[in-house]
Amino acid sequence: MSELQLGLIVIGVLVVAGVYGFNRFQERQLRRRMERGFHERPADVLLDEHAPHGGDGHRIEPRVSSVDAAASDGAARAQADETGAQGAREPSIEGERAPAAVTPAARQAPAQSRIDYVCSIEAAEPLAHAALNQFHKAASALGKPVAISGWSAASNEWIALPCAADLALSRLQASLQLADRTGPANRVQLSSMRDLVHQFAEQAGASCECPEIDQAAQTAAEIDRFCARVDVSIGCTVMPQGGAGLPGTKVRGLLESAGFMLESSGRFVLRAEDGTVLMAAEHSGGEALSAERLRAAPVPGLTLTMDVPRVPGGARVFDRMIELGRQLAHALDASMVDDNRAELTEAGVKVIRQQLRSVHGAMEAEGIPAGGALAARLFS
Repeated sequence: MSELQLGLIVIGVLVVAGVYGFNRFQERQLRRRMERGFHERPADVLLDEHAPHGGDGHRIEPRVSSVDAAASDGAARAQADETGAQGAREPSIEGERAPAAVTPAARQAPAQSRIDYVCSIEAAEPLAHAALNQFHKAASALGKPVAISGWSAASNEWIALPCAADLALSRLQASLQLADRTGPANRVQLSSMRDLVHQFAEQAGASCECPEIDQAAQTAAEIDRFCARVDVSIGCTVMPQGGAGLPGTKVRGLLESAGFMLESSGRFVLRAEDGTVLMAAEHSGGEALSAERLRAAPVPGLTLTMDVPRVPGGARVFDRMIELGRQLAHALDASMVDDNRAELTEAGVKVIRQQLRSVHGAMEAEGIPAGGALAARLFS
């Protein structure tokens, strides 16, 4: 064997030994970081016979923290169908509690991917809160509703941003709503959201994932077309028999006795216990109402309206609205008419009720029930 061959063999052995030693050094460094992050030595599921496995060992399967209790059962079913968001959800381990800095109002589950453009960010170390606040501010200026949540390993839940500065968050979910009543999210808004996420991740030394823009834009257009089909407002108008108008003070008394309140928007509003608007009563000509206006002059007509996609229990609310209209017409010596100022007969009420069922059926079929959490976001 020549000296050249012997030298090459020695060099090869040294290179292999060096690579092996470097890999061992990297493993030790990674293990130390994990121990610092989780306050305990992680189990090796391949070598440790006592480590938990998916077979005989008991596994704690996490569950998502509770969603807003005001959401309807239909909205909860729609949330369960969001297969695209399932992989990003991190549940809370039963029995653990959030730290005092986290209030129940600040908790939220990951965004609904069905109506959101959802991006994820993951870092090895907690993210700086100053950078988080800047990111949140920039994303909120894109022209569509934006929600950003961070995963807290300490409390095992998603925390809505902005949040307390002492919370350690190393994972983010940033979502831009794909549509609302102003129209669908456009490519510029979607691209801007993606660019903000990439820029933030790069500056933070984190990894990120963003959906494809073309598909998101197509989904936004489809959602907007669906919303346009079911975005219906149902109403009826109480008109005086003569030309004197309806006495304003009496109108106010009757409405307030029925549970309505005159709000700063210039209309009377009937709300559910959770604050949801069930129906409104307003000046038939669109003029803002006020206590002074009602005292000073009669009202030419009073229109009762119901925002169908946003009202839970729509059929019951509709029946209540029709009954209220009849009561007002009787008390004010007036008549109840439709949008064409024709008397609203029982046959006309049945037609409207059927249209209402059709809208509710279409929304249920899409997994976005009227009055649910998703509907409240889309029709805002």
